Amino acid sequence: MELTLRNGIPINTRLLQNTDVQNLFNYVFSLSVETKSRFGPHLFNRETIEQICNNKDDVMRYVAIDESTANIVGYMLFKQGMIYWDDKRYAERNQYFNYSTTVTYAPSVADAFQSSGLGSVMYNEIEKELRTKGIKHIVLWGGVQATNERAVNFYKKFGYELYGSFWHDEKDNLDMVKELM
Repeated sequence: MELTLRNGIPINTRLLQNTDVQNLFNYVFSLSVETKSRFGPHLFNRETIEQICNNKDDVMRYVAIDESTANIVGYMLFKQGMIYWDDKRYAERNQYFNYSTTVTYAPSVADAFQSSGLGSVMYNEIEKELRTKGIKHIVLWGGVQATNERAVNFYKKFGYELYGSFWHDEKDNLDMVKELM
């Protein structure tokens, strides 16, 4: 998908490919400590990145490429269904989702591109695609840290609703879900 940010920077969004190992490694390595602390669906080491780029599983991994540099500047994961710990936590609150119509979502954006509109344009395009696949719910992967105001506001802007809160890793976290109509 060809996208243009507010500042005119052209971005190409596509699924991660097995040739993206070095580019994805460079991306996660360049994230600030704060950004890394807010994104945790997998480790940031070379071995994990190689496995991610070479394995086929039930996770759709989208990347945003800055066309002027060919660098990855955004990375969004959508897993079919829910991860075990999220499913367990929601079930404890009697909140259940259909595996085939639910995805779990984990986004990240390069520090230099945060607040550029990249997350919004990338998310909008991917959500359109999810709708065509019959997805009815998008659940945040591991929730969102309550102190991450920028992310919480992003999710609210896109219609995510609070489903509960939980304490993990010495932090208050929020479970948020978007129901697609």
